[in-house]
Amino acid sequence: MNQLNSNLISQAATMETHGLPNDILSNLDPLSLIILIPLFDHLVYPFFQRRHMRLTPLRRITAGFFVASLAMAYTAFVQHRIYSTNPCGEYVSTCIDDDGQRLTSSLNVWMQTGSYVLISISEVLASVTGLEYAYTKAPKGMRSLVMSVFMFMSAVASVVGELFVGKSSPDIRRASHSYVAPTALSADPLLVWNYAILSALAAVAGVLFWRQFRDLDAREDELNSIGSDRPLSSEVTQG
Repeated sequence: MNQLNSNLISQAATMETHGLPNDILSNLDPLSLIILIPLFDHLVYPFFQRRHMRLTPLRRITAGFFVASLAMAYTAFVQHRIYSTNPCGEYVSTCIDDDGQRLTSSLNVWMQTGSYVLISISEVLASVTGLEYAYTKAPKGMRSLVMSVFMFMSAVASVVGELFVGKSSPDIRRASHSYVAPTALSADPLLVWNYAILSALAAVAGVLFWRQFRDLDAREDELNSIGSDRPLSSEVTQG
């Protein structure tokens, strides 16, 4: 989410917007979520279920990490193309002509659609499913506590993500362009590395997540008993 509200908006400002405000594409994320959540619930998940390919919550979350990795890889590709098509090469954010007019890449800003849609898919798979998992697997008397821990970890992730985004300048809304001052890896000419590193981190996180929790995935049906009145199978055996 840090990328949606900062770096991707700045990236759009270096592309051909055809008169559109460069921050308007960020609305693709909530619009995509409105469409994708019921689409996944009523079409995608049942499709796999009919083919006896069970997408358990932990498998969905793992897939979400890899889709997020793909989203950042695609964004890195777009950034590379921007550098390749801008008159100033890798210094696009400060590129101006002799009259002081800003020069942008010839790429259409709608190329960013892929980034926003892939990020939305990763949110459906990881974030939405994570909220569901935290709620359904918690004991009834601890659901609020477990959900708050889940949200706290999301806050920690946002803090870590600040290392890869820019800080908003006072004139972040200026006519049709928004500007974000660079920090860490969010400055030219390192933006391709910024997105590539995020892509790699998301993929590694997906691998580590699955290795850590795949045993719980095998106990999915048993763990569903935690949030219900049914006893765990281990408790029944002991009784």
